[in-house]
Amino acid sequence: MSSTPRIFTRGWRKSWERRLRFHALLALLGLIARLPRRAGQALLGGIGALLVPRLKRARRPVLANLRLVFPEWTERDRRRFLRRVGRSLGRNGFDFLRIWRSSLADIERLVAIDGLEHMRAAHAQGRGVVCVSAHLGCWELLPLRFRALGFPVAVVYRPLRDPRMDRYVAARRARFGVVALDRDDDARGMLRSLRAGSLLGILPDQDTRVDSIVVPFLGQPARTPVGPVRLAMRSGAPMVPVVIRMRPDGTHGIRVGPEILLTRPGKGAPAEEVDAAIAAGTQRWAAAIGEMILEAPDQWVWFHDRWRELEPAADRVQNAPVREPANRGKRSR
Repeated sequence: MSSTPRIFTRGWRKSWERRLRFHALLALLGLIARLPRRAGQALLGGIGALLVPRLKRARRPVLANLRLVFPEWTERDRRRFLRRVGRSLGRNGFDFLRIWRSSLADIERLVAIDGLEHMRAAHAQGRGVVCVSAHLGCWELLPLRFRALGFPVAVVYRPLRDPRMDRYVAARRARFGVVALDRDDDARGMLRSLRAGSLLGILPDQDTRVDSIVVPFLGQPARTPVGPVRLAMRSGAPMVPVVIRMRPDGTHGIRVGPEILLTRPGKGAPAEEVDAAIAAGTQRWAAAIGEMILEAPDQWVWFHDRWRELEPAADRVQNAPVREPANRGKRSR
């Protein structure tokens, strides 16, 4: 009788090891999510404030980005802010873990909305709404809060590297009635969602190597995706900026801004006119989202390499002034 091939045994073992690690991680996260909310926020917030300044891979990009955006800050200012970033990450992360154990009624009680009239006015136009947002606060709460109000909601996402975790998150979103659309493979699904009257959530505040142009973002030239504007122009849907951030009392607040007015060239317009309209619209939403980020700057993902070296240098644009965050010197609660 022949023995089992070594390569099969090794592959089988690795597969089971990955599966066990995945389920062990889910079990651990599930246990943390069962903590009382105040205790869980304090625990993960404290861990974040402790670890982020000490982990080189986390610390270096945050400090580099802060030096670029806030050159007038002292190094002490930046390191103090770094601890706040870690604390906010942990506190928002705890609420992310709790989302999947919550109901829409729970989320409705937890999250307030300012500017809902802007969303209702845009949705009343009957063409869906392109909702531009940011990786700010506990952003996974955004679509769920609007689902609690009865809006049809779809989100554009990039699949996670781990297929098991990707399927896990997708299933939880679907439980709340949120449609998830692959950023790279479902452009038609995005258009269908808008035509069906959905709020289509997009988080284009990062440089993800998609079709982009260089516009100011937080006062610095940055490659910024043009997809949201193209989608709004093609579908006729209005564009609205919307973000979420944790409030001092530990609850969350959504801020909806006024509709971003876009120039919509007619059919057959010259390519130069279309390009100019796309550039103007992209700069407008980037400015609107940037202002919202600066209202709660410690809750944004400063870990991302947002301002990669731009080539050629001639593509750089003139820096725009950056408003100083109002809560720079305050400690996170």
